[in-house]
Amino acid sequence: MVSARTKRQLLVFVFISLVGVSYVGARYARLDTLVWDTSYQVDARFAESGGIFTGAEVTYRGVKVGQVSDMTLTRDGVTVELSIDKGEKRIPANTVALVGNKSAVGEQYVELDPKTDDGPYLKDGSVIATADTRVPISTTEFLTNTDRLVDSVPQGSLRTVVDELGTAFAGTGQDLGRIIDTSNEFIQAADQNFDVTTALIRESNTVLRTQSDKGSAIRSFARDLALFSGTLADSDASLRTLIDNGSATANELRAFLERNQVDLGGLLNNLVTTGQVVVKHLDGIRQILVLYPYEVASGYTVTARTGDHYNARFGFIFNPDPVVCHAGYDPRERRSPTDGTNKRMDEDARCTESARKSNARGAQNAPRPGTGTTVASYDLGSDALTWGDDPGARVVYDGGADQLYGDDAWSSLLLAPAG
Repeated sequence: MVSARTKRQLLVFVFISLVGVSYVGARYARLDTLVWDTSYQVDARFAESGGIFTGAEVTYRGVKVGQVSDMTLTRDGVTVELSIDKGEKRIPANTVALVGNKSAVGEQYVELDPKTDDGPYLKDGSVIATADTRVPISTTEFLTNTDRLVDSVPQGSLRTVVDELGTAFAGTGQDLGRIIDTSNEFIQAADQNFDVTTALIRESNTVLRTQSDKGSAIRSFARDLALFSGTLADSDASLRTLIDNGSATANELRAFLERNQVDLGGLLNNLVTTGQVVVKHLDGIRQILVLYPYEVASGYTVTARTGDHYNARFGFIFNPDPVVCHAGYDPRERRSPTDGTNKRMDEDARCTESARKSNARGAQNAPRPGTGTTVASYDLGSDALTWGDDPGARVVYDGGADQLYGDDAWSSLLLAPAG
């Protein structure tokens, strides 16, 4: 007689067994698909099966999303029907289907590798074309290629390489161990900074784009660097002479500075004041340097060269009106040109005539400052040289300096004062 307690235990055991069998059947045997369908079908067309089989897993980014439900032989290859869970609705249609091996024993599966993250997405009835499918190399082809590779290596040369490697690494066990340990630390550091490394790789596109935009400048720099290097190569002898004699020259310069350090200090100190004055008048100095060549050219125009002779082209105008002033000067105080003795200056002597009667002299009759005829002006802002309104004030240069001094006519400006 079975007791009530035993009956309850048997009922609980049967219930637990049914639940376990149902879960295993639904989870692994996919018996739930016999009752209701929770997937949608996608066909992947392969040139060959690649070892795939019915019931193999289908993964997306390494996560299982379905399984192979059927395989059909076609004229162009094999059509593999993929049953993908309906919950996985955001798998891009632009996807490559690859047959891979999970382990060394050769358990195949189908991996969906998307080319983009955007839609459109796979749906029931979608087809992955043959051009977007890949299968692994067959074992036969792999072994055949490996055998050919091994046969292509000369045994004598291989023996030499092995012997040389043995000689090279003999007695370096500790060093190799240290390298391996350091490599492990390097890999750990790289793993810890993985996010930084990926961000660097991702943002390096900006740097590379900048380099691409500056391509013309980089090419110009490389071209100029090549010219500079070529100039250095052409001047190799001069550079070697400079290096050989540079030490003696440096010693002479050092001795010169040591002998004249006090005087040089005073000179530099005085140049500070001179520099301040130059800075105050820098605009005027710049204008002089612009106009001075035209003034020099006018000199060569006055003394133009004709053959071996020089012709002076200028004229003087004498105007005796008004006459020279004599009133106010005592004729008795006039000195002889031969009298070289010291004599007190007569501070009361001055012209007492009216300026209307004679050429009156004296500070009281000096003409007040006025504006003369402007020959030319130079604008510092625009670097423009503007001539005056009087055409006769312009300088006409006929090349006298070039005929006299040749191409180095400018050097006379510096050398002529030195005699």
